[in-house]
Amino acid sequence: MKQFDFVVQASVGIHARPAMQLVNLTRKFQSNIKLSYNGNSANAKNIVSVLMLRANQGAEVVFLINGPDEEEAYKQLQEFCETNL
Repeated sequence: MKQFDFVVQASVGIHARPAMQLVNLTRKFQSNIKLSYNGNSANAKNIVSVLMLRANQGAEVVFLINGPDEEEAYKQLQEFCETNL
């Protein structure tokens, strides 16, 4: 299992467009990918679940990645977060 923390930098938080981009990215992987914030957990492959986290600017979110391609998912998700969130 891989895990990393990320602080949302975008002034609007994780809103519709970056959330959909995130979901599209996570769906490319076989691994289970969860996103946690403020005691709540979301399936990172489900747009409604991600949006319901309501992660605003400054929110510290945790990605949990578990599965056969977790290493590649970990790398790509870190890159995505740094440039889009």
